[in-house]
Amino acid sequence: MLEELVQNYYDRIQYYFIQRVKDRYYAEDLTQEVFLKVLLALPKQQPENFEAWLFTIAKFTLYDFYRRKKIIFLPEDFAAYIDHDQSSAQKSVDQSALMDSINRLSDKLRRPFILSIRGYNYQEIAAIIGVKESTVKSRIFQARQKIKKQVKE
Repeated sequence: MLEELVQNYYDRIQYYFIQRVKDRYYAEDLTQEVFLKVLLALPKQQPENFEAWLFTIAKFTLYDFYRRKKIIFLPEDFAAYIDHDQSSAQKSVDQSALMDSINRLSDKLRRPFILSIRGYNYQEIAAIIGVKESTVKSRIFQARQKIKKQVKE
């Protein structure tokens, strides 16, 4: 049953997210999150209008994503996360400059970097993006170096 639902609705839900978040990786993650919620909810609920119910789940998943994005992307010790060797005087780096630097990163560097900020470990990040753990470590290191360089300029 779930396989049939995925075949019928996956592309439409993913397109819904692509149009709103403008990032294919996030859209894929959000789409998978919706179908996980559907899988968990179906034994308890049998909606009359399944498509409307599915898109309602997608809408609220998107709201949660935006809420998490605001909180998680800018923790108070974000500058310290970039450079562990900074003195406390240097930690007063402008948060908007940091966000601009992150947004300038390529997708292959930005995605593992953001996942690490969210608290995922290297092994989990590797599983999420489908690369080796050593690749994740390298990309996060490269992202930190590029951000430090951009912020100092």
